[in-house]
Amino acid sequence: MRIMRGLSWACLLAFGGVACDRGADQAKLDEAKREAATKIADAQRDAEEKKAAAERDLAAAKLKAETARNDARTALQKELAAVDRKAADLKTRAAKASGKVKLNAQAASAEYDKRRSVAEQDLRNLASASGDAWESAKAQTQKDVDSVKTALDAFDTTLAH
Repeated sequence: MRIMRGLSWACLLAFGGVACDRGADQAKLDEAKREAATKIADAQRDAEEKKAAAERDLAAAKLKAETARNDARTALQKELAAVDRKAADLKTRAAKASGKVKLNAQAASAEYDKRRSVAEQDLRNLASASGDAWESAKAQTQKDVDSVKTALDAFDTTLAH
């Protein structure tokens, strides 16, 4: 009987130890799951914050670019407006001219009008362009505005003679 009791106690201790080990293992597993869930939640939160920051930065960059584009378009339009005022004055003077001066002034005025219409078309194209196309459209528009100024100078020179 004593042997039986000894064996019973030994079995109980062995099973109890295994049960305790299983409980400890389960607790470790649960703790690991909680830590993993916390890390995942932190990573998702960090990713969402970075995404939101990137979206804010992108929106700010787009606004800055749009502002710069509007400023460039406005500057080009102001240049053309100033040229137009001078051209109106020259056309008035050309109407009063006579002879060879009048013929030359009419030719210079026609050249000015042709270049002015090209620059106006470029401004319309500039309004609808975006990205890299906008930069090349802006360069072309500036080139054509400079061409209009050159034509206006030629018109003015023609009337001065």
